[in-house]
Amino acid sequence: AFEARTPERTGTYSYENHPADLPPEYAARLRAENRAWTWWEAQTPSYRRAATWWVVSATQKSTRDRRLQQLIADCAAGRPIKPLTYERKTIAAL
Repeated sequence: AFEARTPERTGTYSYENHPADLPPEYAARLRAENRAWTWWEAQTPSYRRAATWWVVSATQKSTRDRRLQQLIADCAAGRPIKPLTYERKTIAAL
């Protein structure tokens, strides 16, 4: 099957089209914040891919910029972005 694949059918699935890394200009803005960059580099590749997709998938540039700023702030604080966190509920809250 691998030998029989054709170039026009490669990269057609949605998971194959997600960027693995931040675009260079976004990575440079993240790298400018030392604490944020250190935390980002310590994260798993799956987290970085998901966070990258969250930033770059926004349609409007203003939304991408806002999400990047949120990513930088969360990385500098040493926490994952809100869309990739799970809320823990206590028994009292149920």
